[in-house]
Amino acid sequence: MSNIKLNEHISLSQGITSEEGMPVFELISKELNEGNEVTLDFDGVKFLTTAFLNSAIGTLYKDYTSEQLKERLHLINYTPETAVRIKKVTENAKAFYDDQDKFNQSVEEVLNGSM
Repeated sequence: MSNIKLNEHISLSQGITSEEGMPVFELISKELNEGNEVTLDFDGVKFLTTAFLNSAIGTLYKDYTSEQLKERLHLINYTPETAVRIKKVTENAKAFYDDQDKFNQSVEEVLNGSM
């Protein structure tokens, strides 16, 4: 099992931008592709945005099912606020990657006010 200490991959104990999340995604993805389980440790992390989490975690749903991630990706030491953001990101990622066309159509309808 690989242990990734998130605080070692972000600046000032905060993950803000999607660009900061991409290297974390790549680390996780590399380990998962090699068949390893991954523990993502949030110890010492003060703040994470949904933009960061979308890149770091949400993008995983493009290549892996919820079941695969549930079995092989373990999240530890996160705050209640981070848990809420992770839940939001994973729900949105599942909806997007399950049916991208339908998701895009729904977004377009909301933006155009045709709902």
